[in-house]
Amino acid sequence: MKGLECLVSILKCMVEWSKDLYVNPHLQSNLGPDSKPLNENGYDQDSNRSSSGYVGSGIRRADSNASINSSQSSENINDFELVRQRKELFEKGIELFNQNIKKGLEYLIDKNLLNNEPEDIAQFFHSYQDLLDKTVIGDCLGDDDKRHKQIMYAYIDQLDFTQMEFLAALRQFLAGFRLPGEAQKIDRLMEKFAGRFCECNPNLQIFASDDTAYVLAYSVIMLTTDLHSINVKQKMTKEQYIKMNRGINESRDLPEEFLSKIYDEIKNEEIKLKVTTTTTKRGTKENITNDKQREVLFNIQMKDVELIARDLMANAGTVSEEFTIAKHLEHVRPMFQRAWSPCLAAFSVNLQDSDHIDLTNLCLIGISYAIRIACIFHMELERNAFIQALSRFTLLMATSQVMEIKTTRY
Repeated sequence: MKGLECLVSILKCMVEWSKDLYVNPHLQSNLGPDSKPLNENGYDQDSNRSSSGYVGSGIRRADSNASINSSQSSENINDFELVRQRKELFEKGIELFNQNIKKGLEYLIDKNLLNNEPEDIAQFFHSYQDLLDKTVIGDCLGDDDKRHKQIMYAYIDQLDFTQMEFLAALRQFLAGFRLPGEAQKIDRLMEKFAGRFCECNPNLQIFASDDTAYVLAYSVIMLTTDLHSINVKQKMTKEQYIKMNRGINESRDLPEEFLSKIYDEIKNEEIKLKVTTTTTKRGTKENITNDKQREVLFNIQMKDVELIARDLMANAGTVSEEFTIAKHLEHVRPMFQRAWSPCLAAFSVNLQDSDHIDLTNLCLIGISYAIRIACIFHMELERNAFIQALSRFTLLMATSQVMEIKTTRY
């Protein structure tokens, strides 16, 4: 109920804000005392003014001194429209990228939304990692293609690990994409990460070379999988982990307290790591033969849903959006274009499923506001959608023949 009240209040504000653009053609006060008969096209016989409140050039007639009529406002509205159109193109490019990286990048570059340089593409991955498919990013960065290697080098070089602990740097590195399933791709990524970490920390005495950081990064990933995978029954102990890393520092051992700290941190908080594979999952609908397999598949799917939900919750509110302060009447149009579809769905569902009189009245008020806004801005698609939805709850669209009601006198 509260949600519907909010939607109706928003639509009411839009109506109130844009009321200066509305001229009721049926009111004599709007025609004026000197109004003349209209011709068959709806225009004054001696002028080019129509009864709908529009002049022949298509400009609305309004009695207020609204800022929409000023040249400054027009420029602002034009800028706003350009920004809105650019944003729509960008969102389409993001969608294409998540489906096919090549088509997505080509689209963004063709629309002048992205420069065709490895550094710019890498920065694009960093800036919009919450919108981009991290699996696609990981496949791109790990690919052996020369172009993709250049992007991967630029991507990692743009990360700053200065004065960061090794494990914190690795967490930051793996947060921007999902590791691909192929060992060769992982190898290239880890090798470059190790080199970048040592480059940012040249005075770090603990590693004898980049190779030490490279091997240690691999061992941390193995430890994460071992300690937090439900498929591993016998978990690796701290002593086993320290023993596994002996001699990796150019035939010397890393300090035990250093490795012990890594083990404890990974045990307490795993690295959010999801390795994607190209193999087909077992237990698909085609090869389910019994209830046990069906139960296993269900549990796997529910786990995936849980992981996706957690990712969405973790990223909620982190996406940086550029907002435009609505100052002019014409800003109502793009706002309504964004809001009308979910509003229509909310009103229609509640009208259909609820018998609560207050809820019904609220939905009808909301629909009336929406129709008014659509009429003010001559948005035919939106107007027709609301009118058709409203008519479905009446006999206006009834196709069956209405039987004549007869009254019998006794």
